[in-house]
Amino acid sequence: MIEGVTPTTIAAIATPPGRGAIGMIRLSGPAALSILLRIARTPSGRAPNPVPNRTSLLTLHQPGTDWLIDEALVTFFKSPHSFTGEDLVEISCHGSPVVLAELLSLLSREGARMAEPGEFSLRAFLNQRLDLVQAEAVNDLISSRTTYQARLALRQMRGELSRQLSPLRTALVELIVRLESAVEFVEDDLDPLDRADICHALDQLIGELERMASSYGIGRIIRTGVKLALVGLPNVGKSSIFNALLGQDRAIVTPLPGTTRDTLHEQLSIGGVPVNIIDTAGIRETSDPIEMIGVDRTRSAVADADFVIAVLEASTHLPGVEKELLQELPISLFAVNKCDLGPVASPDAINNLADGRPVVMMSALSGDGLDAIRENIHQLILATGGATDESAIITNQRHHQALLDTLSRLREGRSDLAAGFTEEIALNNLHQALRSLGVITGETFIGEIINQIFSTFCIGK
Repeated sequence: MIEGVTPTTIAAIATPPGRGAIGMIRLSGPAALSILLRIARTPSGRAPNPVPNRTSLLTLHQPGTDWLIDEALVTFFKSPHSFTGEDLVEISCHGSPVVLAELLSLLSREGARMAEPGEFSLRAFLNQRLDLVQAEAVNDLISSRTTYQARLALRQMRGELSRQLSPLRTALVELIVRLESAVEFVEDDLDPLDRADICHALDQLIGELERMASSYGIGRIIRTGVKLALVGLPNVGKSSIFNALLGQDRAIVTPLPGTTRDTLHEQLSIGGVPVNIIDTAGIRETSDPIEMIGVDRTRSAVADADFVIAVLEASTHLPGVEKELLQELPISLFAVNKCDLGPVASPDAINNLADGRPVVMMSALSGDGLDAIRENIHQLILATGGATDESAIITNQRHHQALLDTLSRLREGRSDLAAGFTEEIALNNLHQALRSLGVITGETFIGEIINQIFSTFCIGK
């Protein structure tokens, strides 16, 4: 994708497929303006004279004919002051798929090439309008499913993470320069005090990068979400809690045990984190072949879940079979349901079963305890990922791996210096660390990685 990108002019529909009030087509490259001038006229029929950064109402025609395709609001952005850093035209016409397809075909006949996925953002990166972190954040923002995901993506798109990395990279470069000087000029050979000072500086740098890398625990969860399974015996209210958390009647609820025969999956947001909540079939010994399949799927869902909520029925005693079944499972939280229907099991019995894990007394019917359930789930998520300053949360696995590679090289370089090895040996590791750090923002340019990243973007972005 990278080879041969710059000289061509590309076009693509930038709005989602389907009918809508507005559909946008983007045109970027050296011929963008000349193509526009060939197909557009003012409402009075004159040749347009687009002013950069201003929107004009124009009519769009087949060149040399009066065949009107549509009226559109057209904005021209002059290079280098555009998203891509090239001449860029955005055509906002009516959102009919027929109109958009006809206009895109016309642009193609006039010399524009159909854009590949992510090619507009790729050009923005190649023309230094965005670094690689910011470009990836554009895709993350488009793909966000919760407000919190969108907020973090927007911060990274505005360069928050890049600004956090910049002084660390500068500090590493300064250390490399000091060591390079000792190699180039014999009289500047490092004495023990200089070595100790550089080791101390490396310790500080390593500490900062470790802090950033550790944020990936919560960052991964924020980006991909968590799986949460509701388990328990039949008829304890799992489906009622499932519906109550979703705020809709998604699962069938009846007084009959064994109503849920299969796992149901839905998504919700808790504390800004996507949660895939799973309603499972009741766990019990059964000879019903269909119910047996459901129980097997319940166990598979539990094995695959990040958190498991055991739902108990509030009663005066806890059946022995329930204790045995639940003790086999990796329970994260106990929800004691139907507390509005009468006496509940003794606190001692519940606490003995919970064995230090959180317990929420609740009623899915009345809604009592639902907020406590949500708060406990949120706390489980935070405890798993570790709360951190959101300005430096690492949400991207590629960034995290690059940080780990950087840290590995820095630790080796620091160990080399402390052990008294020559500066050349330490420098090799520090140069490799600098290269790994540059992989995050794209300062270390690796074409294969760049192509792989932008190929995941949608066409038109």
